[in-house]
Amino acid sequence: MTRTFIDSGVLIAGARGEGAIAERALAILQDSNREFASSIFLKLEVLPKAIYNHRTKEVRFDEEYFDAVAY
Repeated sequence: MTRTFIDSGVLIAGARGEGAIAERALAILQDSNREFASSIFLKLEVLPKAIYNHRTKEVRFDEEYFDAVAY
C-alpha cells in the first residue's frame, strides 16, 4: 500500500467532477493500492467553503473521504 497525503486541489477537483483534471483526481482517490493520510488543516481548508456555498454534493464527497482516511 502506498500512503498518500493529497492536496486540497485534488479533493476539490474530484468533488466537482469536471474534465480531465477531475478524472485524474478520481483515479488517485479511487486507487485501491493507496491508503490516505490527512490532517485537520486539510479538512478546515475544504469543508467550510463547500458548506457555506451550499455545495451538498461536494460536502458529502469530502466527508466520505475524511471518513475513509487511515492516518
